[in-house]
Amino acid sequence: MSDQYETSMPVPLDSDGFMRRQCPTCERELKWLSKQEDGEEPVGEPEGGYYCPYCAVQAPGDAWWTEAQVKMAHSILMQEVVGPELDQFKRQIERLNSPGGFISFSVETKKAEPADPLTEIDDMRRIDFPCHPGGSIKVLDDWTREVHCPICGMAIEST
Repeated sequence: MSDQYETSMPVPLDSDGFMRRQCPTCERELKWLSKQEDGEEPVGEPEGGYYCPYCAVQAPGDAWWTEAQVKMAHSILMQEVVGPELDQFKRQIERLNSPGGFISFSVETKKAEPADPLTEIDDMRRIDFPCHPGGSIKVLDDWTREVHCPICGMAIEST
């Protein structure tokens, strides 16, 4: 039995190629480009992670999942890993149980409910940063305060 499992999860993009994310601190949603546009140098994750465009708090790149994305990942994990492992455990326990034995085990498993498929709409407005042109993001349409570059944290006016 392997202790490592690998699976994948499709995360939809909007029509401009932006992926929805959520700040782990202020919990506001934003979008960032999933890959660089033509002619732009790839921007790697900065040391310490990305800056939130709203609250300017820095967090590692793997901390920006939305609630819907986490729910989908949990559902996939339950269906592809935990459920089959529990089924295998149940079969092993049933083989060990002997009628009238001194010790009896009962294992009840429940199938995981599949999560609703992730979808993406074309919302939010694009912000480009002079300091990091490859760090374009989209922010909430009604956000009127300054916006911070996700790469260096520099603030610019949002309008």
